Amino acid sequence: MGLAASQARYLSLSARKSNVEYEGQQINQQRLNLSNQSADLFNQMLTMAVPMPPSSTDFTKLQYSWTDGDVASVIENYYQIGTIDDEFNYVVTSYHYENVYTGQRKFLPDPQVQATKTNHFSDLKARNFVLQEMSYNPEKDTYSLQLINGFDQLIHATYKLCDAVENRDTVEQLDYMFNRTTKVGYSSSMETDFVYDDAADTITYNGSTYSYVDTENDAAKLRELCQSYGAFYNSAKRYYSNGTNYICKDDLDTVITNKNGDVDIRKKDTKKYYTDGTRYIAEDSLRNLSVGDTMTTYQAENNPTFSDYKSIGNCEIKQLTEDDYKGDVTIDIAIQQIIKDMKANDGDAIAYERLKNCFDENGKYISGTLYQFTMAGKMYYTTAADMDASLLSAYSEQSVANNSIDSQQSKLSYYNAVYINTKVSEIKKAMMETDGAGRFSTVKFEDDSVVYTLNVETIKDDDAYNDAMNKYYYEKEQYDKQIADINTKTEIIQAQDRQLQLKLEQLGTEQSALQTEMEACQKVVSKNIDNSFKTFGN
Repeated sequence: MGLAASQARYLSLSARKSNVEYEGQQINQQRLNLSNQSADLFNQMLTMAVPMPPSSTDFTKLQYSWTDGDVASVIENYYQIGTIDDEFNYVVTSYHYENVYTGQRKFLPDPQVQATKTNHFSDLKARNFVLQEMSYNPEKDTYSLQLINGFDQLIHATYKLCDAVENRDTVEQLDYMFNRTTKVGYSSSMETDFVYDDAADTITYNGSTYSYVDTENDAAKLRELCQSYGAFYNSAKRYYSNGTNYICKDDLDTVITNKNGDVDIRKKDTKKYYTDGTRYIAEDSLRNLSVGDTMTTYQAENNPTFSDYKSIGNCEIKQLTEDDYKGDVTIDIAIQQIIKDMKANDGDAIAYERLKNCFDENGKYISGTLYQFTMAGKMYYTTAADMDASLLSAYSEQSVANNSIDSQQSKLSYYNAVYINTKVSEIKKAMMETDGAGRFSTVKFEDDSVVYTLNVETIKDDDAYNDAMNKYYYEKEQYDKQIADINTKTEIIQAQDRQLQLKLEQLGTEQSALQTEMEACQKVVSKNIDNSFKTFGN
């Protein structure tokens, strides 16, 4: 190797060695930082307080109690009167348990209240839509429509056949919306307004003669009659027709006999009606529509009322008359206690109002407003308003069942009064005397002439102790988590330090190799210099 090449190699090795030394310094600096982090974590661990479980002895106290022969009482708290007199020196808070007559309100899920429902349809509304598209599915007997409403919005609707054969509510709703019946209320002239001719078997009303509908021998007439009455058709009754309307003679006789009620003059109607669940339309109106035509549908509000409440589930109910209420004093005692507790701060305002409405302004019971039933051997009470709330829930939009029994979603409120073991607290002035050991030995209250001997016992406050244990468990979990986090961070630091140490050892090995090679180069350079001088010296 020539002198110039040796010198260049030596300079290259010197630069690399300097770079290795610089890298070693940087690694040492990183290891120092890791060491400082590890020390910080260790110091953090040293400053952490180790949770200690509570001692049960820290949650014990002296409890004073006494008995008057019937009831055992406990002193809960006491404080000394500021101005001590000869009779009393402390104000004492004590408690005891006794059976307190208490009014209760309970909730019965799925009450299955059975009653007679009377529909009251009102607020008839006609809605107009412009038909955009219509298709009919004969298998499902449904119409799929695309309509434009009054706000120029496109809506999709499916109209299916009404259930007028089984559902009486649907029949009544169709009667109201499409004016299919005329109700004639009972009056003293009804027997002369409706004249029945036994020989001709006809009914004359309003100048028109209604003839008996022979359903046994005329299938077409039977079909028309069934379609017109729907779910209200009864094969056991006799029907008469003037060709346009029907009268049911059995219903007419019932109204005349009872001198109360309505007679329905029903139009002959063999149309089919379809609904989207809210609005209704006759099939002939639907079939005659073309794209661009105006489609008119109808809807009405129903506010049904209920009467003749029969049962709650399988429990028969009894409507309490004024005589029932007066004849059994326990009923009045129970109801008055229930009303009192419902009126209390922790009572129920709705229940209070419903029960209060069973009495007039003078507090006299209004006959027939309360109902009584027995369930699981116990007597309970409820009101018509409570049962109506459950019955009405069967007709809400959220109702999913097809009948009012299985779809009563609102729980039934019902009431009773029972004796409940209740904590009773009292605050009284007292004279408390101590024994020689500084403990109270006797007590005499302001409303009692007897001096009672106090029993002293050390009791454990279980609630406070359990709270302290729960706090300890929580703090221990927090402590264990923090320790685990510190250990995890420490392990990461140690792993990083081991990697840096390994790299530092590799740099040390490389530096030794560079040093050896630099010494070899230096010898070559020195030898070349010596040889050069010797050559020129000769």
